[in-house]
Amino acid sequence: MDKIQNLHDMEYYANMLLMTGIVKKWAEAKPDNPDLKKLIAALLKVTVYVPRLQNDIMKYKMALSEYRYDKNKALLELKEIKEKYEL
Repeated sequence: MDKIQNLHDMEYYANMLLMTGIVKKWAEAKPDNPDLKKLIAALLKVTVYVPRLQNDIMKYKMALSEYRYDKNKALLELKEIKEKYEL
């Protein structure tokens, strides 16, 4: 799963590099173009939004892993108590 996510991330960053490079050239050629200014603003929002989502996914996976660990630990302790008292 993480390998697939890493491939998607790499593809995103490669595409973002391509787009920002092209937009930078356009901005240098026509710095006063209002549509280009809107495009730049939208592109900047996307470049901030996607990494935030990626970070949220990473934190979600970490929390889920911790919850599973705690659950398994509690189940193991319960099993040991049952075996000790033959319940």
